[in-house]
Amino acid sequence: MDRHLLIAGQGRAGSTLFYSMMQHALSGFTMPETEVRAGGFLSLPGNVCTKRPYDIFDFAKLAEAAEGRKQLDLIVTLRDPRDVLTSMHKAVPDDYFYSADLTYNIHTPGGPKKTMPGLILVHMAILEALKSGLLPRGAFLLKYEHLVADPDRIQAMLAEGMGLDFHARFSDFHKRDVDASMDRAMNGLRPVDGKQIEKWRAPKHRTRIIDQFTRFPTLHDIVIDLGYEPDTSWFDALREETADLDTQNVSRVQRRAGL
Repeated sequence: MDRHLLIAGQGRAGSTLFYSMMQHALSGFTMPETEVRAGGFLSLPGNVCTKRPYDIFDFAKLAEAAEGRKQLDLIVTLRDPRDVLTSMHKAVPDDYFYSADLTYNIHTPGGPKKTMPGLILVHMAILEALKSGLLPRGAFLLKYEHLVADPDRIQAMLAEGMGLDFHARFSDFHKRDVDASMDRAMNGLRPVDGKQIEKWRAPKHRTRIIDQFTRFPTLHDIVIDLGYEPDTSWFDALREETADLDTQNVSRVQRRAGL
């Protein structure tokens, strides 16, 4: 039976980076140059691999359409929610791109607008897909942190766990040309950069993190469920540190004013 390899899951979690690696190295699969909806490719003969994070919302329909025609395999993209929530995109240079409730759609008339589901709804859709019973072979959970730390190790795991064949190394993916939209989504084609991990810890993101986790406490459960923290003590420490800095700043201003 032919296969359809579906890459979907959390946005801003390295799906374009990973797809570029797959385009560079995967053998035996047709792969569209850009991000496309999987539904339009299920009827095509042969093995196909597509990437679109929001296809996770259509997983049940895709599985139903593929039944008896193609073996549908799912690779779920994941990343530390705190890095997702502080990610930036060239299309929206003056705002955080991805929020807990909504994210930007860069294809809306008149420019990008926050009209797409945010991190929480996407996470819920991922859980529904994993618990649906429609994945008899299971799913491959791909954490961004693991991918950038050792892409060739991830490649070996895919080869063994999903029976995929490769003709090149993931770590050499940047040596190929990519579609302009893919290049834009990755903020430029370049070698894997481990410095993208835990960027949320930068002082400039403190207010953003505190705001999102205060307004949407469910984020704490997601961080813990994904294994990025054992509890919420990191957040308590961040708030305390921020409060101390605010107090110090007020004191400096008062001293300069002679108060």
